[in-house]
Amino acid sequence: MPATPISAIREELIATFNRLWNHAGDQLRMLNLDEEELKSFRIESERMLFNFSHWLLKNDLKVPDFSELRLFSKNLKLLGIIDAVHQHTGEPILVDYKTSKKAIVTDDMTRQAAIYALLYKDKFDKIPEAVLIHFLVTPGDPIPIHIDEHLLDYGKILIESVREKTISEDKRDYPCTCGGYCERDLK
Repeated sequence: MPATPISAIREELIATFNRLWNHAGDQLRMLNLDEEELKSFRIESERMLFNFSHWLLKNDLKVPDFSELRLFSKNLKLLGIIDAVHQHTGEPILVDYKTSKKAIVTDDMTRQAAIYALLYKDKFDKIPEAVLIHFLVTPGDPIPIHIDEHLLDYGKILIESVREKTISEDKRDYPCTCGGYCERDLK
């Protein structure tokens, strides 16, 4: 069977996006954005989809082994949601998609990568090779944060530091802001 041309894949991706955008009209209006702001967000979203499809097709990547992988660790008492996991490349590679305006890996992203690696290691007893930070607003390749023992130790220190600074154990002091996902995922 012949491969689907890149242009056809992009056209289908953009058509699906536009169909879903139009279907979400009432929800978009509830954001109280003016027409120019909405138009800007739509164009930016289309550009991100174009950049993502270009990267995916350029690298001939397979479908990820996991998407939106929710990992809860009773050992670490943490929950994380990893955007994508590719295991078919040898060592597992985690991917975190970012929609930020600048393609700069921040300290927060490094902390997040360390925690994702710890969660993955706890669940699968395997250390990921890297966490790829994929900035969708730019057409370039993702930026890898390579995982090593130093980064894992850093993640453990972070977790312990937060626990030490957690004063209250009363759930009421930490109101749910996720729409109930925490209750579902932590059971």
